[in-house]
Amino acid sequence: MYIKTIILLLLIFSSLYSQNILKNEYYIKNDFVMLSDIVQSAKTDDKKLFSLEADRHILRIRTKELVKVLKENGYSNYISKHREYIQFTKRSPINRKKIIRKIKELYKRKYRFITIKSISVEPNVYMEKLPSFYTVHFEEKPYLSSIGVLYIKTQERREIFFHYFINAKVTIYQAKRDIRRGTHLENRNCQKKSIILDRFWSMPVQDINKHQYQSKYNIRTGHTITMRNVTGLNLVKRGSQVNIFMDEGNMQIFFSAKALQNGKLGDTITVRSREGRKIKVIVTGENRTEVK
Repeated sequence: MYIKTIILLLLIFSSLYSQNILKNEYYIKNDFVMLSDIVQSAKTDDKKLFSLEADRHILRIRTKELVKVLKENGYSNYISKHREYIQFTKRSPINRKKIIRKIKELYKRKYRFITIKSISVEPNVYMEKLPSFYTVHFEEKPYLSSIGVLYIKTQERREIFFHYFINAKVTIYQAKRDIRRGTHLENRNCQKKSIILDRFWSMPVQDINKHQYQSKYNIRTGHTITMRNVTGLNLVKRGSQVNIFMDEGNMQIFFSAKALQNGKLGDTITVRSREGRKIKVIVTGENRTEVK
């Protein structure tokens, strides 16, 4: 009985896996929908399925009707998970090179390690051509997601909106184990991973070796470490002995004192000398400071 149940489950999973999921939207090159626009392997038995109305660039077909038409043409393993309609949009014959270049520049500027496989860009309305001069503008922090919206501004100050998708892999750091607040982030407790860019709520940390960080909050095992989770590493800790450099004219003086505050690189903190005098110093390194 147990073996029969396992076999039945395997058959069900196999059937589900073999099904093809219809997209919510397809882009087409012509004023009609070809079978190959949906089924890429249908090049040999390709045929016209639907036509767009005159002067229209969008066609919506009921999902049930589309599934039925595909079945009639020998493709019975297509299903839809979401919408009642499937949309077919005629692809605008515009030159997208400048816009794609701007998207690449943005993501490469934000991610130190990124591999871009492809970028697709479509205007929100059908366009025969782009203006001769325009500038490209993005929404706030678009680089946190693989899907974004941008607009171009023409000389007449007209704004034309586009949506885009970037297929890319980025390098991130994940916690190897639970990390407590205030812990120095390093290779012993973090691991570098390359993942497909989807969506981040905050910018992922790019390089824990180049920049010194400590955890701002407790971080769970496997959690992607973002800039929201970290703060600069305290190079001086309250209560520790620090070395102090002071330049007095032609004389350079070195002495030690007790730190009364935590301090990151460039912070101004207060220390107490052995004589009990309080001095303001600037943090220049690990347990190293300089008199202001």
